[in-house]
Amino acid sequence: MARRRKRGSFLDSKEVFISVLAVLSLVAVFCFVVTRPEFMGELLGDNDKIPSASEGEARVYFIDVGQGDCQLIVGGNGETMLIDAGESEYGDTVTDFIRRLGIERLDYVVGTHPHSDHIGGLRQVISSGIEIGCVITPQIPEEYAPTTRTYERFLTAIEESGVTLRASKNESFSFGGGTVEIIQPEYYGDNYNNYSCCVIYEFGSVRFLFTGDLEKDMERQLVNRDLDLSADVLKVAHHGSATSSCYDFLDSVMPKYCVIGCGDSGYNHPNPDVVTRLKEYTSEIYRTDNNGTVTFTCDGSELSVVCER
Repeated sequence: MARRRKRGSFLDSKEVFISVLAVLSLVAVFCFVVTRPEFMGELLGDNDKIPSASEGEARVYFIDVGQGDCQLIVGGNGETMLIDAGESEYGDTVTDFIRRLGIERLDYVVGTHPHSDHIGGLRQVISSGIEIGCVITPQIPEEYAPTTRTYERFLTAIEESGVTLRASKNESFSFGGGTVEIIQPEYYGDNYNNYSCCVIYEFGSVRFLFTGDLEKDMERQLVNRDLDLSADVLKVAHHGSATSSCYDFLDSVMPKYCVIGCGDSGYNHPNPDVVTRLKEYTSEIYRTDNNGTVTFTCDGSELSVVCER
C-alpha cells in the first residue's frame, strides 16, 4: 500500500516556499519593467513604446516612410532634431513614432527641400501640438518658389503654429552633446533637389551625414568647397537614385554605413549601379524597404545598429 504524505510535512513546506519564491520573482520582474520603460517597450512591442537611448548615448532613427525620407536624431543630452517626414500620408506615423519615444519637444525640424516625399508629413508634425523650437528649410528664390499644395500647407502649418522659421545657411552650433553643421548648396534654378540642405551631426568621434536629394553637380560643389564631408553613417542622397552618389562625393565621405530611404515605387530606387558603387566603400548598406526603420545607437566612439526587420 502506498504511503500517504502527512499534512504539514517538510515536502509541503518546501512546495510552499518554492511557490512564494516564484511569486516574489514575478513581482520583482514586474517592478523592474515598470520602472524601466524601455524594457516595457521591448516587451510590449512597437505599438506601445519604442526603446529610447540610455543617458549619454545618442540615437539616430532612419524611419521607414515608404518612398520618402525621415530621420530623427535624439542627441546624447536629449536634444532632438527631425529631418523630413515623408509624404503627407506618413505624417501621423511620424508623429506617433515621436510620441512613443516620449518626446514632447523637437528642438529643430529640418525640411531639406520642398518635395512632397520629404516635407509632406511635416505639416502634421508641426500641427500636432508637439513643441517645436524652430523649422529650418532652404529659401527658394521668388521666381522659382513652389506653388504645390504640399509646400503651401507646410508653410501654412508653420504660420498657424507660430513656430520660428529659419532659412537654412552654412552654420554650426552645439546640439545633442556634440555639434550640428548645416551645409547649404549654392544653387539657383528649378531643380528643387539641388536646394537640399545637408546636415552633419557629430557626437564624440562619430559623424552622421544627411543629404536630402542632393544631385551630383551639387555633391561636386560641396567637395570643391573643401568641406569636411567625412562620415561614419551616410544617408544616401535621393533614395539611391542614379542622379546622386558620385565617386568624388563618396571618396570625400568614405562611409562605413549607408542607409537608403526608399519604398515600392516605379522609380527603380535604389539604382543597381549606385548600390554597386556603394559596395566599393562598405558592405553595411541598409534599405528601409527591406529593413524597415533602422536605428543607430552611439556612445561617442562606438556604433551599433538595429533593424526593424
